Amino acid sequence: MSVVLRIELQSQHRRAIADGYRASLSFGRRRRTIEPIVYDAVLVFEAIDALAPGERAIARAYLFDELPRHVEPVFTLLEGDRIVARAELLETLEDPSPHPLRDLRAAKRRALTTSPAA
Repeated sequence: MSVVLRIELQSQHRRAIADGYRASLSFGRRRRTIEPIVYDAVLVFEAIDALAPGERAIARAYLFDELPRHVEPVFTLLEGDRIVARAELLETLEDPSPHPLRDLRAAKRRALTTSPAA
């Protein structure tokens, strides 16, 4: 099963962010010598195929790593050191499909289950 964060994104990128975008999710703030923990994810938008600069949309972030026990409700998406979007966590879910990202169109509409860790 894949962990999926259902999020509301606000783009701060100069160009559109499309389905399949590989994002780095940053939970926490950068401090002098401490970098926040960053997790890799693939984004799939629920109602659109791409998010234009400055726009908002609901997306599913399919994670490649295990989540920490506590996830901040508001976090950032990074590309290198640049912030490309701000996100608000709506739900932590699971996708029961063995290959959830093989078909991005199906991933947009597939029924997800509540994560026991949520």
